[in-house]
Amino acid sequence: MFGIAVSTAVLLFALAGRYGYDGDELYFIMAGRHLDWGYADQPPGVPVLALLADTLAPGTLRVLRLPAILATATGIVLAALLAREFDADRRGQWLTAAAYALAFGALGRLLTTMVFDVPLWTLLSWLLVRWVRMHRDGVTRDRLLLAAGAVVAVATQAKFQIIVFCLALLVAVLMCGPRALLARPLLWTGAGLTALSAVPTLIWQHRHNWPQWEMAEAIAAEVSQLDGATANLALMFLGLGPGLGLVLGLYGLARLLVGRELRAYRFLAVAALLVTGFVVLSGGRAYYIYGVFPALWAAGAVGFQRRRLARPATERRRVGRRVYPVIVASALWPLIDLPLQPQESYAGKPPHRFDKRSEIGWPELADQVGEVYHRLPSDLRDRTVVMSDDYWVASALAYFGPARGLPPVHSGSRGYWFFGAPDADRTTLIYVGDPEPAVRAHFSVVRQVAEVDNGLGIETDYQGRPISLISHQKKPWPQIWPYFRRLNLLD
Repeated sequence: MFGIAVSTAVLLFALAGRYGYDGDELYFIMAGRHLDWGYADQPPGVPVLALLADTLAPGTLRVLRLPAILATATGIVLAALLAREFDADRRGQWLTAAAYALAFGALGRLLTTMVFDVPLWTLLSWLLVRWVRMHRDGVTRDRLLLAAGAVVAVATQAKFQIIVFCLALLVAVLMCGPRALLARPLLWTGAGLTALSAVPTLIWQHRHNWPQWEMAEAIAAEVSQLDGATANLALMFLGLGPGLGLVLGLYGLARLLVGRELRAYRFLAVAALLVTGFVVLSGGRAYYIYGVFPALWAAGAVGFQRRRLARPATERRRVGRRVYPVIVASALWPLIDLPLQPQESYAGKPPHRFDKRSEIGWPELADQVGEVYHRLPSDLRDRTVVMSDDYWVASALAYFGPARGLPPVHSGSRGYWFFGAPDADRTTLIYVGDPEPAVRAHFSVVRQVAEVDNGLGIETDYQGRPISLISHQKKPWPQIWPYFRRLNLLD
């Protein structure tokens, strides 16, 4: 398992410098530069990491992405350890580690909230399984439950979804045991630790009228418009990884639910179903459930191990040889998500969702906006800010803009709106993107002066968007800034 983890980390680190910053990574850096106890769309954990990395090594992609790479490698090891707690042999641990690496390995090449969320869910599952296993053996190690509380406290600084997992685990334990778990004082001490750690973020949310709830509604609307419930459910299954991960995961779910050998851990399967049902009904993104997969892979590996050992030795070797082609075929899936092909290969091809073109063209966009800005008369430049209808664009311009002499950048999109309105004397906009209704309602003159062109011949999502010069503001910023707030990107 360590070999798989190290190999994955080495590959990700080798590829970490390819292309450029992802739009979300740029946003995390900007969120870190506007450091606060909370944000509209996330807790402060990942922005803090982004700020530290960009402060220690500005402009170095490998340093920025190193925490994600290490988290991914750690998740692989934790998944294998989870299988070992289920009494998996080395082959079963290896299969579980391979399933994790093939399903989530490529995701670890970018700094995102998910690459920390999944390993932390896996660690929480391992702590609970270890407590149950030791409790069955007559050994009580309640410090594991206190550690579980600490894990949840850390995880809530990356994403709030682990709270859903915790509630699902609570219901699952009440339904199918072990109910003795709920009587342990250190379990509730750990829960109190989690609640205490969340207080600063909750205070921030309260002071800003709970934008996280609005954000959840916005994401549900986007998922409905872009994917629909059926496609979103399909993406959840794809998260298991075609081939090895899908087979192990579904078989593991079945063994946890009906298998006698894993009956003590049935609560994990019930919790996985509860989390999936909640995400489907609430319209959450497919990857919100990915943290339940490692336990299913581990259970599936143990189930196949027991079936293999029940066969004669000659047949075991024959069955074992069949696994390797499945693993090789499964390895083709994550290759799609790795930046293996040269950037130039995207030229002349239409973009599609979730491809790597979100990492291409940001410096060129800043160059182009800089040219527009420096063509303005000097007195007008003093009254100008840059704005966009998209928080990725705003983040890119804010990151690359200072080196090009750009003025402050603002946006009403997502959490960027909370970074503040332009200064009162900045009443002219260089606006990147289609001017939103709030712009047209509160400014009299909208004139397109350029069109986004990265000069690379690559069709990104932003290629061809207008760049406009907008002036004649009707009312001061404090009065009109609330109308620029836009959590749903599809509005």
